[in-house]
Amino acid sequence: MGNTLTCVNNIFITDVSSIMTNPLSPAEGMLTEPYFESVSQIKPSLVIIGNGMATGRLLDEIIKRTPNKYQITVIGKEHFGSYNRIMLSAVLAGDATIDSIMQKPPAWYKEHDINFLSGSLVTHINKETKVVELASLDHINYDELIIATGSRTATIPAKNQDIEGIFNFRDIADTQKIQAFANQENVGSKQAIVIGGGLLGLEAAYGLAISGVDVTLIHRNKWLLNRQLDKVSGNMLQSIMEQKNITFALGHEVASFEHIVECNLAGNQKILSGVTLTSGEFISAQMAVIATGITPNKELAETASIDVERAILVNDYMQTSDASISALGECCEHNRATFGLVDPIWSQCITLAERLCNNVKKPFQNAPVPTKLKVSGVQLFSAGDVEASEGSQCFTLLDKKALIYRKIITKNGKISGVVLFGDVSSGMAYFELMQQQTAVNYMMPELLIGDEFITTLENEQQVNAA
Repeated sequence: MGNTLTCVNNIFITDVSSIMTNPLSPAEGMLTEPYFESVSQIKPSLVIIGNGMATGRLLDEIIKRTPNKYQITVIGKEHFGSYNRIMLSAVLAGDATIDSIMQKPPAWYKEHDINFLSGSLVTHINKETKVVELASLDHINYDELIIATGSRTATIPAKNQDIEGIFNFRDIADTQKIQAFANQENVGSKQAIVIGGGLLGLEAAYGLAISGVDVTLIHRNKWLLNRQLDKVSGNMLQSIMEQKNITFALGHEVASFEHIVECNLAGNQKILSGVTLTSGEFISAQMAVIATGITPNKELAETASIDVERAILVNDYMQTSDASISALGECCEHNRATFGLVDPIWSQCITLAERLCNNVKKPFQNAPVPTKLKVSGVQLFSAGDVEASEGSQCFTLLDKKALIYRKIITKNGKISGVVLFGDVSSGMAYFELMQQQTAVNYMMPELLIGDEFITTLENEQQVNAA
């Protein structure tokens, strides 16, 4: 039977039997009556489910404002503190270690008087009694609950996925499994397939290629990072990554995973031999990594009768349909938008911390943010539209020798989109012009020169104004 944190007159105790009369005499400086802390000194209980980057940032924001307001409990499914998931590809490539990407090791929680339950799985939220139930059968009471359960790898409709050698790429455990499998001596010539041409897929492919694996990346779209790049810049990125021992099968999807049967002491085992594409083409591989995007983890909220759609619905202050329960990060949905980028999630943390710590309602605004990436050593930047539409104009600059590409899309004389490849130094200047809705048609095409032209133009305007 698990322990229960029971509330007695606003005092949380593990077991009523733990409150006992001390047998020592008053002369020895001990109490002869049960001791209860003053109710005024009892902190409300703040419980956070999930221990990803969003939780790590939220804890920083809470500690910065009111470090002693809550008794905080963090429940993490992984056996690690909060770490930088963005750096997992570097770990996979051997360029970083798990220790080096750890942002909050277990000792950090103890230093800040935070109850950290690692390797713990929450099975149910009872919002009527304000209790979180764990797989260990432990129950934890809360005054305020935050769901920050993140997301998982999106599924693909391919057949035969119950085969050894198929992996997701989302966390440290996934990374360790992929590394261990790739390092096996009996894994043929170490051929791997990565499914997905977004950032996650590119990171996995690059990490495996650097470690010496022959990689084929399969992507259903015609070019890489199709949400962030146009065809020209996507093809430029492909050319660079092909030099890293990566082969591409673009415009294709996996129809089924194929296998051989291996007999060993454990019995007959299905071992991956490759994939068959929807085109009928077969690609040989001993390992497959699925990195096709994310699916928000909303199930805990859904079973607790908290409103969900694609993800957990939150208002402008990160509250769910239950006023005592908030949601944060990749698992939440605000004004029909879900989140996978750092900037808006950091803004969510500030909004939530302000409400919880200072009782200040600072609404979260999902303002457009540029995408800044570094893939295979190449700097990328995009904001707004990446393709021209009806009524828009497109201005481009391409230097094939220097591998520099700039594209500015205007509509009604104002910037509606920017794509930069290779040199992104002017990215934020373009983004500011787009955000301010500055008329730029009279600056085109000279604006493609970048920051130097913008600075010169601003100086001229200041002189004219004087």
